[in-house]
Amino acid sequence: MRTRRLALLCSTAVLALGGSLAVAPSASAAVAEPYCNYIADTARPTVRPNAEGNAVRQVQCLINVYSKYPTYLEVDGDYGPATAQGIYYVQTCNGTDGGADGIVGPSTWNRLYNPKPACAI
Repeated sequence: MRTRRLALLCSTAVLALGGSLAVAPSASAAVAEPYCNYIADTARPTVRPNAEGNAVRQVQCLINVYSKYPTYLEVDGDYGPATAQGIYYVQTCNGTDGGADGIVGPSTWNRLYNPKPACAI
């Protein structure tokens, strides 16, 4: 868990020009950018199994950056079994409306951006 976050921060620092220092993200929607900027923070379409595209990338990135999900998800925009498990984890840990159904709707988006403290890194 902490190793994933450290790896993300190190890779961000390496990519920064001029040796600028990367700042650790907090579990707040206000800091989703530049870490997860595949779609706007306010664009929250319903994401279902077998979906593809930038909304799925956003979900995968948010799970990697802000949740305690123990497995790093490849941010490939493909809602497959690994992404489903990450979404089920977020939904179960946070107690989202509708339970753990694997569909990323308003309640799940909210918890991806604003996880409960027990579910956040």
